[in-house]
Amino acid sequence: MNPLLQSVQVALQNAEQKEAISFIDKVVDFCIEHENGKVLAGWPEDLMQLLVAYHIAKDTFIVEQNDDGDITALGMWYNCDEDSDWSFIENWEPDNKDSNGIFIGFLHATSTDLFKKITKKFLEVCPEAMQKKLIMMRHRSGAIKRVKSNHRLFNKILAI
Repeated sequence: MNPLLQSVQVALQNAEQKEAISFIDKVVDFCIEHENGKVLAGWPEDLMQLLVAYHIAKDTFIVEQNDDGDITALGMWYNCDEDSDWSFIENWEPDNKDSNGIFIGFLHATSTDLFKKITKKFLEVCPEAMQKKLIMMRHRSGAIKRVKSNHRLFNKILAI
């Protein structure tokens, strides 16, 4: 059972926070536009809305917007054990702040400069990422592959 997830579900169902829901919908639209059917393929929009709201509620969400309020960069992640896989997400398991890994669920920006900016922001919000194992799922040769990394990935991104 995941109490935070349940409270987010109730808040979305009540639909009383119109401004928050509007923002969440903008984030979902950004995800759909930029994930190319690789990260959230087959997910209905209401499930994506729940995913975004859940990340906002658990403080594993960063975003950049331009002057017009358009989303230009986005990051969402999970605190988990380094041996965690996609089932961690599918089962909506609660984050474990004391874990030894970070599962990067979504990280995208519309330009290289914004990618560097969102990476810096991620490291400000989640400085422990420099000491933990990083886990990502990548599409390679038509299949999903689990990829492990470490803080050197951030150094590469910031050096671009």
